[in-house]
Amino acid sequence: MNSPGWKRTLALPDTVRLVWHESEPHPRDVAIGDLYADLTFPAPSAGLPYLVANMVMTQNGEAAVDGKAASIGTRVDGLVLTRLRVATDAVLTGVGTIAAEDVTAVLPDAEAARRVASGRPRRALVAVLASRLAWAPEVLSRRLFTDPRFDRLVICGSGASLEDVRRVEARGVEVIRVASSPDGRPDPAAALRALGARGIRSVVSEGGPRVLASLFRARLAREYFLTTSPFAVGGEDAPKPLAADVGGPVLLSRISRIEQAFTDPTTGASLVEAYERFRVVYPEAPRGAGANL
Repeated sequence: MNSPGWKRTLALPDTVRLVWHESEPHPRDVAIGDLYADLTFPAPSAGLPYLVANMVMTQNGEAAVDGKAASIGTRVDGLVLTRLRVATDAVLTGVGTIAAEDVTAVLPDAEAARRVASGRPRRALVAVLASRLAWAPEVLSRRLFTDPRFDRLVICGSGASLEDVRRVEARGVEVIRVASSPDGRPDPAAALRALGARGIRSVVSEGGPRVLASLFRARLAREYFLTTSPFAVGGEDAPKPLAADVGGPVLLSRISRIEQAFTDPTTGASLVEAYERFRVVYPEAPRGAGANL
């Protein structure tokens, strides 16, 4: 592995530093238990759940190292991901992420209790976007499809054959077919609308980079949480957080910046990992009429 082994060696700190916020006092220390613990998001609009995106990258913009995003951030980045899952009704991901990483959506008991206290089901719901379902057996054996401790469904486009749909459903996974683009990819707005019809009010997208780009291109992402970890790899083929055209420009208006200062256990170097929250602004939207969609 080319990335530092911070996930294995660094414990959660007692505090992180709120270095800037658009409306709260700063700079100040924040207890780690309070980090994003009170996140709330606006109500749905036009039948579409409120969509926030979460990504992690290296200092020079790589969204995966050795094909995986999980090797980039520290445990604080993992806590950010967990808190976003607690604060939203559903997780949206692409099948490429599942194929590359054996991801799971199990919440620790304390975080599941937070969901219940906020009026949400204890179990997380993961929605997988997929253009085709002709997956190799090892994909269907991933924890996302086999772990009974959270719920899941697949949202596919017209490119998925009936036979493949039935094969996935035979695993106990619900499949929803929605309108799709000419290449068979599920339309992002149609996918969100299908979730909204099920009572889903808020969604966090966890990628991958092409899924996130499609959400920006469709003008659906409203907030963007981005972790930047203090190292660089420089791989020529490493994906960026947005790995396709977003029909830009898209503006990112910072809401807050939080930092974790730590010492690299191998070299003794002083390092900082940053956690930023942005409001997504689409410049072509009329002022005062959904410019922050």
